[in-house]
Amino acid sequence: MKAEIIKRAKLTDIPSASGVEIINGIIYVIGDDSNSLFSLNHNLQILQKLELFESKYESNERIPKKKKPDFECMTYFKINGYHYVLINGSGSKENRDNGYLVKLPTKYNKKFFSQPVDFKSLYNLLRSNEDIVSDGKLNIEASAYSDDLFVLMNRANKKGNNAIMVFNTEEFQVFLAENSEMIPFPEVFLYELPKLESVNCGFSGACIHENKLFFTASAEDTEDAVEDGSVKGSILGWIEINPQGKMKGSITKTLSQIKSTTTIRENDHHFYGKVESIAIFEKESESKYIAIAVTDSDDGVSELIMLEINL
Repeated sequence: MKAEIIKRAKLTDIPSASGVEIINGIIYVIGDDSNSLFSLNHNLQILQKLELFESKYESNERIPKKKKPDFECMTYFKINGYHYVLINGSGSKENRDNGYLVKLPTKYNKKFFSQPVDFKSLYNLLRSNEDIVSDGKLNIEASAYSDDLFVLMNRANKKGNNAIMVFNTEEFQVFLAENSEMIPFPEVFLYELPKLESVNCGFSGACIHENKLFFTASAEDTEDAVEDGSVKGSILGWIEINPQGKMKGSITKTLSQIKSTTTIRENDHHFYGKVESIAIFEKESESKYIAIAVTDSDDGVSELIMLEINL
């Protein structure tokens, strides 16, 4: 397996990019210390900007670490034929248990519509599961969606695991609609990821394409879910989704073991950036994909990269 960067571009007006999706040719980006959802065209020009909540900081300014919402996940959803993105915080601190479900513009209505989602009850359930965390500190860094499955991914720290929580999509949509009153229960999978320069990798981004769960993970030399550390690079991998997997009362597992991983490279050299999110742009053959991803340098500088993936 190979993952090579073929293009890079700075996102000058979007701080700390942490999530990316491509929907109907439009690129959507969020930042973990911004209050806005940005939509961009293929030239990376900002088309629209939705402020998710009121803030004394401008949308292109960084909200300080203690106050930032830490939006680490953005996932495309299709509900009743309409396009949505679900944005959620990491859960690594009390003020990071919030999110937003955003209905995207259509050709008939050019406006965004957003509604807040309280993830506290769901995150408390995940915090109570020692297979996910052993110290109660959650760190949700990635999410992915298909018609059948919705996935949340916990990034390991020294007392937590690289865990994937798989929910039934229909049940998760009920949770969103009921505003946290009906808590869905996930199937939990634990994974060991490679090390880069003796530093463990932790999940950072994900997307589902056909029956493959693609993920990114980065190696950051830090001991907890809040503080930043020296970045040693990023990897890309994939896990097969079992089409026979059932969410209720089935012996069949939904996910397989990791099929393959590779270090992300540029010009055939190790790439030391922190890849935060990934979305498949197109499938060129049975084994070749083009993807876009975003990176965050921890000093607010964001980049969008294009990757060529060969399985």
